[in-house]
Amino acid sequence: MKIPSIRVLSPSLELLAEFDAYTSLQYTRVWQGVGEFEFHLFGNLDRSVLTEGNLILLEADGQRAGIIRSVQQDDGEGGTTVTVKGQTLNGLAAQRTTLPLEGETNGGYDVVPALAVVGQTPDPVAAETILKTYAARHLTSPLDAKRKIPGLVLAPDLGRGMKTVWMSRFEPLNEVLQAVGEYTDMGWEIRADLDAGQLVFDTLPGVDRTDQQSTNSAVIFSLEFESAESLSYLRDVSGHRNLAYAGGAGEGASRTVLKVTNDAVEPEGLARFETFIDCGTLEIVGSDTAMSLEEEGKHKLLDYPLTESLTATLTQGGSFLYRQHWDLGDLVTVLDRALGVAMDMRVAQVTERYEAGSYGVDVTFGEAPKHLGRVIRSLKNTVR
Repeated sequence: MKIPSIRVLSPSLELLAEFDAYTSLQYTRVWQGVGEFEFHLFGNLDRSVLTEGNLILLEADGQRAGIIRSVQQDDGEGGTTVTVKGQTLNGLAAQRTTLPLEGETNGGYDVVPALAVVGQTPDPVAAETILKTYAARHLTSPLDAKRKIPGLVLAPDLGRGMKTVWMSRFEPLNEVLQAVGEYTDMGWEIRADLDAGQLVFDTLPGVDRTDQQSTNSAVIFSLEFESAESLSYLRDVSGHRNLAYAGGAGEGASRTVLKVTNDAVEPEGLARFETFIDCGTLEIVGSDTAMSLEEEGKHKLLDYPLTESLTATLTQGGSFLYRQHWDLGDLVTVLDRALGVAMDMRVAQVTERYEAGSYGVDVTFGEAPKHLGRVIRSLKNTVR
């Protein structure tokens, strides 16, 4: 992999500077959430270029872009160093909160698809439609023009992914998009389109590259095939909950509480992990509507998954090259006889590392680990 230059752009995508003599760079893309980056430079800080809100690009790759969030300058005996940190462009979604739809029809929630009349039974829509509807309402075409992200547009909705309904209320938009993606097995991204001079919100369904299909070239990560240097498998139930008591409308003894689970049968005994989930003021129980307390409880229970992931450090110059033979969100085959792992897994997260003329690629398959902030929020049940 070529050591990339770092281009710095204004929010309107005007090229401000380009760096190729940095001391280190780490860039992480996340399939269903917000990634991050950090790079270090020697020399004095140019605040007109390296400042919060400006964008970065690795080479001219719009899918490897980000927004600067912090800049630190340190002076010492070895000279002046500058540390720049930020998020992938998906971080723009973290600047918005889901607002309830106006009127009483949707019960004070941000519902997709929106209901036309009270009590209506909605027809489930594709995951792509849900993701792009939320992006339209809060990023590209909000009712309040001051909430619009300048220069951001939606890619055409192709109606891909499983069909369901979704609802939210005063939640961070990026977390809602991530939850929808995890529930429907769909990724999303905000990328830079330099030719069009705009940012684009789109979904990432991924490509099936497993060894059992014949449509696409297969990708197998394995020490045996020398396509990976190391593999580490994690299965963790410490934060797992599979049954919830979902609290809806009312207070105290009069509050509506419904028992929900996403399992095929109600878990019991040592296999049962319980929690309480606050679902605000929902009243409708056991229905098929978007305002169902049962469905909202099931959605929120997904914040307590059984974590199963596998991380790998890939072989430099190996059989399968990142961004050429496979990419973020692809379904690939992972094989390790010593770990007893032979399964098809999603590429959930990719970290590129560049330092002192060397590089490395670390991949997380399955479920990417939660960030601390998201863990803390999942432990705080707040009535919204």
